[in-house]
Amino acid sequence: MSDTGIMASGYQRVREYAESVDRLLLDLKLGTAPTQETIQPVLQLFEELENDKNAPAMVHVVRLLIRSRSALSTGKFRTIASQLRTRQPSKETVQDLERVAAVLDDERAAISARLQGA
Repeated sequence: MSDTGIMASGYQRVREYAESVDRLLLDLKLGTAPTQETIQPVLQLFEELENDKNAPAMVHVVRLLIRSRSALSTGKFRTIASQLRTRQPSKETVQDLERVAAVLDDERAAISARLQGA
């Protein structure tokens, strides 16, 4: 696969993660109970971030980005996943999700810029 193909694949995955987190945040901020369809992709992401031994390569990249840019630890990933499972995220978890959404959006924009320059 070419470098452009790899970047395009990474862009698509990061965009999917960002959109999933954004949809969940929108429901949470509107006070709407998120559906399983809305929660599941974000829960899966955080479960993979929490225990990345069998996670796809892109999850490893996203994990490093989130940890370096937002200082969220593995313990925070665990807390977020746990609260999403019970569908009762705290205000702190919502703030953490906002930080994750910002990191994902920044990375999506950076990959997009690299693709346009490639």
